[in-house]
Amino acid sequence: MQVKSYSREFFTDFAPSTALDMVGRVPGFTLNEGEARRGFGDTGGNVLINGARPGSKAGGPREALSRIPASAVVRIDLVTNPTTSEASGQSVIVDLILQETPVSGSWSLSLTRTRDEVLRPKVEASLSGPIADWRASGSVLFRPWSDPSDGTRRRTGPVGELRLFEQMTGDVNGVQIRLSGDARREALGGELVVNGRLDGYDVDVLFVRSGFIGRLPAGSVDQLQGVSFDDRSLSAELGAEWSRKLSNAATFKVLSLVSWSQDDSDSGSRIERPLGTRISETLSISQRNKIEWVGRATMSAGEGRLRPEFGGEAAFNRLDSSLSFTTRDSAGTLTPISLPAANVVVDEYRAEVFLNLAYDVSPSWTLDARAASEWSEISVSGDARNRQRLQFLKPEVSLSWRPGPDLSVVAGVRRSVGQLDFDSFAASAEVGADRTRGGNAQLRPQTETRASLDLDVRGQGGLALNAGVFHEWREDVLEPIILPGGAFGVGNANSARVWGARIGASTSLSWLARGMRLDANGEWRESVFDDPLTGRSRRLTDFTPWTYSVELRQDLPEQKLSWSAKVSGEDEQVSYYVPESSAFGMGPEVRLTVESTYWQDLKVSLTVLNPLGRRFTRDRTFFAPTRATAVTGREAARWEEGPDVSLTVKRTF
Repeated sequence: MQVKSYSREFFTDFAPSTALDMVGRVPGFTLNEGEARRGFGDTGGNVLINGARPGSKAGGPREALSRIPASAVVRIDLVTNPTTSEASGQSVIVDLILQETPVSGSWSLSLTRTRDEVLRPKVEASLSGPIADWRASGSVLFRPWSDPSDGTRRRTGPVGELRLFEQMTGDVNGVQIRLSGDARREALGGELVVNGRLDGYDVDVLFVRSGFIGRLPAGSVDQLQGVSFDDRSLSAELGAEWSRKLSNAATFKVLSLVSWSQDDSDSGSRIERPLGTRISETLSISQRNKIEWVGRATMSAGEGRLRPEFGGEAAFNRLDSSLSFTTRDSAGTLTPISLPAANVVVDEYRAEVFLNLAYDVSPSWTLDARAASEWSEISVSGDARNRQRLQFLKPEVSLSWRPGPDLSVVAGVRRSVGQLDFDSFAASAEVGADRTRGGNAQLRPQTETRASLDLDVRGQGGLALNAGVFHEWREDVLEPIILPGGAFGVGNANSARVWGARIGASTSLSWLARGMRLDANGEWRESVFDDPLTGRSRRLTDFTPWTYSVELRQDLPEQKLSWSAKVSGEDEQVSYYVPESSAFGMGPEVRLTVESTYWQDLKVSLTVLNPLGRRFTRDRTFFAPTRATAVTGREAARWEEGPDVSLTVKRTF
């Protein structure tokens, strides 16, 4: 383990309001929100607070950091090759060391103008301080938003003949309200931390497609299609964690976390030809309730050449899903459409024990090893029934080399088990895309063996470079298949391989201009999978081959001014279904920001998002009956969103 510390004074020129502002300015560090894995132990990001990860699974480290005032941060430690399980297998983390402060907090008000020329506010506030014998922090968020768009959609036959041309307009409106907080105090010789979260949103979507059959737009419209969605979600989380330092420098920790969510979605599609005459209508009503409980206990030794850590975790997950899918013809007759596993209840019971060992072979070499065993039982009831018992071994070993204070190299191999998407057990319908999917009661989690090599270099003038290469062997990958009975769904398919490289760099450009800095991150990945439908090799579904982000920033503390320009983007993503493939692409996101702290205790910022707009594409290819047969048609959709202009005023107290 290698530690580089940044004191609070290091961040003064950035005028941070919260710990989140400070973490964003750590050289060569990119915030990672964690992965959607099983339970609690394997889901953490790369942020610790006083040596422990935030106790919330849903909110993630970003939300926890936004509640901490900058005045409470003594320093931020950048840790390379951390040995504790709190690091969740991350090669680089930050650990925020906090101090007790009086009551403090911040509030911000943003006004955003989108292309529909309507101003929408966003209000955030956080408060931190002592309450009786507790040290508490909390935050509130109120955010309405809109995403208007317009574009075209073209449908053609197998040889390119035009079948339908549509002019599209879209209007997305939503509102979100979120409350979150935590409180800590001494209890039973240790520290007790309680955290909670309540999050709700309501989103209304309306797409209107004016169609011209077999021709380009001219004259009157031949048909009109309206697609609407109404999605409502409410989620809550409550957790408690108690930890105690023992006399032999060991730490004992117990955690309990329960979360619940309810998602209701109503959607419909109506086609009129000619206008005013309905020829078809599709209606979908779905409700999904989820609950998860996780209990975890660990005992770890933090000193000495040999540092063991052992513990266990138990978890319970439940999904209760129902779907009603119907069509209405021109005569008004409703016809229910039957889909496999439309109404199901899925339960999972899981237990795991693990042992971690960190051993300092020498001052410059450290060996880390982990052995874990997992047992689970998954049962499905309702329209589909199944019960299966699973067991997995999850070993991991890594070796780190630190030849100097500014260089670290880590090589490792680990075997892990992926988190099942419980939604795949149940049927679903996308009326806007004319696509349905049956539920599969036979699903098993994907397993993965990953070999990696990571490098972290720190140089003069704030230079930071971290890079890595990896190769993964995946078994039981989840891909589209033909379910028993002939419906289309998701199931365990063949094995696959994934490999790639990543690089992140941060450096001062003060030789070019005072206070200027460049941060860049990029990742390239490739995959290969033998498609059981076609017998040919292809990439995994929903696979993103490359992503990048580049930000140029200049801080001018004497003028109480800063500016930044950030560009980020990713490659086209292809989704595979049994009767079609769909490629989704989007142009780079451009964000321009100017900030000023001219007014005492106030930070004013102006942000322009995508000043020239942002273009999106979706290209679908249809086959009948599966992708192993001939092409029957194609669809090309093009639309544009933005620009957005936001003015934000933020005050700390």
